[in-house]
Order: sequence, then C-alpha cells, then structure tokens
Amino acid sequence: MEKIVEVKGLRKRYGHFEALKGIDIVLYRGEIFGFLGPNGAGKTTTVEILEGLRKPGEGEITFFNEKIHNAIPPHVKEKIGVVLQETRFLDHLKVREILELFASFFKQAKSPEEIIEMVQMEEKADDYTENLSGGQRQRLAIATALVNDPEIIFLDEPTVGLDPQSRESVWKLIRMLKNNGKTIFLTTHYMEEAQALCDRISIIDRGKIIVSDTPKNLVKNYGGKSEIDFRCNSIPLKSTIDDLKSNVNVVDDHFRIETDDITKTLEELVEWSKKFNITITDISLVEPTLEDVFLSLTGRGLRD
Repeated sequence: MEKIVEVKGLRKRYGHFEALKGIDIVLYRGEIFGFLGPNGAGKTTTVEILEGLRKPGEGEITFFNEKIHNAIPPHVKEKIGVVLQETRFLDHLKVREILELFASFFKQAKSPEEIIEMVQMEEKADDYTENLSGGQRQRLAIATALVNDPEIIFLDEPTVGLDPQSRESVWKLIRMLKNNGKTIFLTTHYMEEAQALCDRISIIDRGKIIVSDTPKNLVKNYGGKSEIDFRCNSIPLKSTIDDLKSNVNVVDDHFRIETDDITKTLEELVEWSKKFNITITDISLVEPTLEDVFLSLTGRGLRD
C-alpha cells in the first residue's frame, strides 16, 4: 500500500508538559484512519501539527515521500483538506459564494458546481449559510475542504451534535470520498462511528499511542467476552443450572453466560434445554464493541 503520511517519534512540549511522547503513525492511500483518545491524550496536538496549524517538536514527518522541516510547505498544503471541529461561515454569503471564496485560496481548484453536486447540496446552492441546518452546514464544511481536490482530508469530529439522519448523510459522503481514492484522517468521540467507518484505528492516551489495529481485531483482542442472556419458562434447579459447562450468572429474572465461543455455547445451551425439558422463552446476544475496547485500554474515569 502507498504511504501518504508517515510520522516517526513525534514529540511536542508545552513548557515542562510533554503532550506527545514519541508517537508513530502511517497513513495509506484510500483508507479511513481513525485517531481516538480521551480528553487531554494528545489527539488535538497531533492533528493540528499534521494540519499545519501547529509546529512540530522532535521527530520526523513525511508527506507524499517528502520530509517536512518545521512547517508544512505551501505546495504540500495544496494536497491537504481540513475540516475543523467547528466551522463558522460569513453570514450573507450563499453556498456557491463560499465555495468560490475557498477556491480562490488555491492555485488549482474544482468548480463550485462540481463540489456542490459531490456533497449533494444542489437545492441549497443559492441559500445563505445562516439558513442552513446543522447537517447542511457540516456538508458545506466538508465541501470547502474538497475545493482543491486534496489527496488527504482531516476530519475533526465531523458529526458532533448532528441528528441521526444528518450523521448518516455525512457517513455516506465520507465513504464516497474513500471510494474515490481519498485518504481520510478521522477523529471522533463516537465509537460506533469509528467502528462503522474506519479501516484502521490508533488509540492515543497520555501522549502515547497504546494500540493500532483494525476495528475487528481490536474488538477481538481487547473487547472482552460476549454475553448470552436468556430466560426460561420456569426457574431451573441449581443442580440443573450447574449441569451447564459454561459459568452461568443469575441477573434479576434472567441468566447470563459469558463466552469466548458464541456458537459452541449456544449449541450447549440448546442441548441443555432439551435434556431437562426447559423452554427458553427469550434469548439475546451482547457482543463487545469498540467502546468496550476504548474503556478497557484508557480507563473509565472521567477526565477534563
């Protein structure tokens, strides 16, 4: 796979505080890379350095096989698109006019009509920005990051505060960009968003990257066990429960089994119900998620 960005041993200090303690990141062409971390972990510092908003400390940064020294040069910025966590547009400007303005910042840019069609805002092209909904404003923010046809796009919390329909619309747009060969660097606090969109994920905590892998492997290796909850038509005797090979816990009016092998445990449960003529009246499966991984690796305590 072609490397678009490579970071080696990146460090950043603010006085005596070391925000980044030597992190490594590789971004490949055409992938959605998720960068997750609790508040104060070093996530924002990393993103702002890669966006060119903050100067790096120690370490190496390479964009498109070119080593970056101190600051990202203009010709590299021409290949980068950025969507900040909050974008404020000038009032009394129309969607089309905003895109014309942003296009003027670059040597080469796509036409506003092409970008408007890409983000599906044809009906809003001549609306003033102050009249747009939250979801429409976020699509416009992404549109402004696409005017220079960038190779890599940084999306910082792109769906924060959006309703489910608007969020799904932004997800669809992000997937479309990936299918068009763009590399996406995504930060989010929504674990289900990262799990749904990302090809790979790195989790940073206290200035260090503590794990990097695919969402599937992270859940498999760090998510914990799956749970099978079930109810019966009558309360089985303890001796009957003990006949199950799996460890069964009684939770209120139902039973719970933690397992590493869902299929095997379900087969065992079916055989057990037949053996003792017990009817299972309700059964549900709870599988570990990326949120379980995040909390397991970073802790559950609140951080400000």
